[in-house]
Amino acid sequence: MSLRTKLLLLSLLTLILPWAGWKYAQQMENTLRSGQEAALLTTAEVLGRVVASEPELLYRVGEARDKFDPAAGDLFAPLFPTQPLVDGFADEWPEPSRPVPGFEAARPGEPLLHLGVYGRSLHLFAEIETPRRDYESPPANEGSAAPGSSSDRLIILTRDEFGRERAWSVSALAPGPIIVRPCDIGSPWRPHGEVMPPYVNGVWRETTTGYAVELRGPMNLFGTQIAVFALNKDNTRISGTQGLARLHTGSEALKQRLEQYAPEGVRVSVVDVHGWLLARAGAVTANASSTYPGLQRNEYGFMRSIYRGLFPSSSMTPQPYGLPYGMWGAPVDEARAGKNAAIWFDQLGGEPSLVRAAVPVRYGEELLGALVVEQPGEQLVLVRELALTRLLNLTLVATLFAIVVTLVFAARLSHRIRRLSRAASTALTAEGRIEHSIPGTEAKDELGALARSYDTLLGRVKEYTIYLQTLGTKLSHELRTPLTIVSSSLDNLVSEEALQPNAQSYVDRARSGTNRMHAILTALSEATRVEQSIEHTDRVRFDLSELVRNMGQAYQHTFARHRIETSVPNEACTIDGSPDLIAQLLDKLMDNAADFTPPGGRIGLALEAGPRACRLSVSNEGPPLPAQLNGRLFESLVSSRGSSDGKPHLGLGLYIVRLIADFHASRVTATNLNEDAGVAITLEIPRT
Repeated sequence: MSLRTKLLLLSLLTLILPWAGWKYAQQMENTLRSGQEAALLTTAEVLGRVVASEPELLYRVGEARDKFDPAAGDLFAPLFPTQPLVDGFADEWPEPSRPVPGFEAARPGEPLLHLGVYGRSLHLFAEIETPRRDYESPPANEGSAAPGSSSDRLIILTRDEFGRERAWSVSALAPGPIIVRPCDIGSPWRPHGEVMPPYVNGVWRETTTGYAVELRGPMNLFGTQIAVFALNKDNTRISGTQGLARLHTGSEALKQRLEQYAPEGVRVSVVDVHGWLLARAGAVTANASSTYPGLQRNEYGFMRSIYRGLFPSSSMTPQPYGLPYGMWGAPVDEARAGKNAAIWFDQLGGEPSLVRAAVPVRYGEELLGALVVEQPGEQLVLVRELALTRLLNLTLVATLFAIVVTLVFAARLSHRIRRLSRAASTALTAEGRIEHSIPGTEAKDELGALARSYDTLLGRVKEYTIYLQTLGTKLSHELRTPLTIVSSSLDNLVSEEALQPNAQSYVDRARSGTNRMHAILTALSEATRVEQSIEHTDRVRFDLSELVRNMGQAYQHTFARHRIETSVPNEACTIDGSPDLIAQLLDKLMDNAADFTPPGGRIGLALEAGPRACRLSVSNEGPPLPAQLNGRLFESLVSSRGSSDGKPHLGLGLYIVRLIADFHASRVTATNLNEDAGVAITLEIPRT
């Protein structure tokens, strides 16, 4: 065990005194929490009796309590916190905070339908999928067909609690305001001539898949059951709900009643027996302030964060309830089952620490729903902090000072070690270059000595790597002269006298070997020549689309054994660089693709013009990339090909491609095609 660890453990022994105070505070907090839960449950029971005295505020009709089933197609309209703008868009309509029954994506053959209540108005949004849209044309004379009967229409059929049915026909002359008319009940749903009063209004909007209709009208017009379906101009039904669905809504009257009785700083909610939110009033506000100077100066700052971190909370983490459509989860589920329950929640989602109590709402022996009361628990947290402040301050100051000094020293030490480790791990780049910059070599301690050792080692490795990189050029220069002497001697031998057949075969074999050695030496020095030429290449601005298009046409004849497919955009793709180097890069990639593509196989040359970069790719059919070459394909002297074709494959082609890509500030990658059908090499070049 190191000396630093021993010092840290010794400084932690002073935490025994705060630990004893913490255990006492925990017991005190549990007692206070139990008292606050009991008080909140009492408040909830009183409010529950107030709600139960007017059961008609919870359900418009009694069957909504017993038979309402969203899975069977019934519809729920929640209360909107703000009035949505009737513009044909659903972006202002609230989304449930968790999956809610009946509010998943529209099923085949049914419209995407949403309902909501604000004030005394019901808002309806329907989105219909149809391949064509036909709008209403005004009748030419009195004998013409009924207005709106030969256009796309939305039919709204309602039934009230007395069994009376009404139907409306919703159409439009063009995208914009809708036309609402009463219509016959039943096919062909013939609209009447009169137009509904202006208090029923809405907007018809075209969508990419059809159209959307958003309308608003008084609640009393919609009854207790509703069906919505769409007709085309031939009066054929193209989409619709599963018959008349029960309409269950939030209660604005109940919300107003709750606002009268909800205490300040408390939020009250009422849900039905199935968990659907009928009304919500009040707001949770924290009104806890401290008179202790230390906490008063740091009301929401450093001091309070320390205390809360030292004492873990036993509260639950708030879970998505499904608001504003309903409330499902503890303690609401217990209250809907007929039991009183209360739970503490941690601070989250922009709300303070909460205590949430729920009680059942009963009318006689009937269970009507549940009433939920939420109150901030910040006051109790503050009481706990004040009780512990004086006890902890003195002991914590000494403990924190010892810990901070130790941690600062350890942090600085670990920071230096991490810097040294990071520098050592990144000294060798993915391309095989050594870029060492070891920090801390000037330090006089052991880490400084280690950093200097790393620096010396990497310097020697870099020198050796440079030697290996230039070895090919040196060998090419040294071997070319004796190889030329051998080649010329073979030529002179053949020209001076006729050779025996056996001797001629030896000469041919020797000449083939010298030619192969010439090719190897040429390949070894090619990368060096490319690097030297790149250093002296001037950058020009040119159209990459035109260059790729011309190169693709030339490759049609060059690679006649393969099927060349070129895809180039019509727009210009201007970049800064060298057209000659890009052409050389394409030649390397096409040669590489042709070597791996079977005769008659496809080689694709594609250019895509993005907003910031041009994406140039060459793909080919054939074997996938070997797993052992993952991340090393563009290094020097790395190749996955054999030499059965008689040509030397030293792995320099894709290395040259990477050099040209680096010159153009680009990134080159190689990936397998889908189902390992081949390989695609992609280059992303920044646009200018």
